[in-house]
Amino acid sequence: MALLAALAHLASRRTWQLQLSVGHVQHHLRQAVDGAEEDAVFVEELAGQYDLPYQRADLDLSRSKGNAECAARRERYRALGAMASACSARHVATAHHGDDQLETLLMRLLRGTSVKGLAGMAWRRRLHAGLPVRLIRPMLTVNRGAVHKFLHQIGQRWREDPTNRDLSRTRSRLRHEVVPVLYALRPDAGHRAVHLADHLRQLSAWFDLQTQNTLIDAKHGDEGICLDRAAARKLPPLILGAVLRNSLLEVGANADKTGGRVLRPILRAIRDREGGQRGFPLHGSIRVLVDRDVVRIVSPS
Repeated sequence: MALLAALAHLASRRTWQLQLSVGHVQHHLRQAVDGAEEDAVFVEELAGQYDLPYQRADLDLSRSKGNAECAARRERYRALGAMASACSARHVATAHHGDDQLETLLMRLLRGTSVKGLAGMAWRRRLHAGLPVRLIRPMLTVNRGAVHKFLHQIGQRWREDPTNRDLSRTRSRLRHEVVPVLYALRPDAGHRAVHLADHLRQLSAWFDLQTQNTLIDAKHGDEGICLDRAAARKLPPLILGAVLRNSLLEVGANADKTGGRVLRPILRAIRDREGGQRGFPLHGSIRVLVDRDVVRIVSPS
């Protein structure tokens, strides 16, 4: 609501000249009594008040496998990208703010993640492979309190998703029980989270570049990928781990089965001084073979 009101106010200004369209996604995950359909009606009526085009997408997630929230996020962005393409929009703007970034970093910290994970949500990124549409998050420097204050100042009502009050959800519990403590300790906690994520995103980009440069030097053949073991041994452990994981993904390994528990014994073998050949079988007949001079990532195909 705050994002829409702000963009509608700026749209006609000469330096902006925005052509706005409102998109709403009805996930059909919540019961009718929880007001999901009323949310859709509310958004449609608000778009009418601003005299803006309105598009709606209804999702059927009944056949989605795995985590329901991940499936909903994936399909939501797919739907938003389709709506953007339908009206020739180049960007989809979402209202993620600084507190969302803080909660995201806390969740990933608890779950365990890499530098890339701690980079949090990006200010902008490609929304969907194959679509020339970018996702932008212009409100990342604003916290939830400022959003509510702005909405009160302009007299704009909003609606709350009841699942936000469900303390069995990790994000909701962090929002209600942990984030207030952090703000009591540091009133600028949200801003600090955004700046940390920005810093880590730059570090992650450098990290990816080093990894990619190493992969370019690797030998790619019909049977898989070969790395010079002596050169691999000289790499910092983090870079070597990323090179090994990316190589495994390139030959078809499952991303969920290339975590630290799987990679650590292989990395130790690469970095030690032992000769001979040692094999590390992975799923789907994928193997990593560590010889005296070469590390081979072998694919069954």
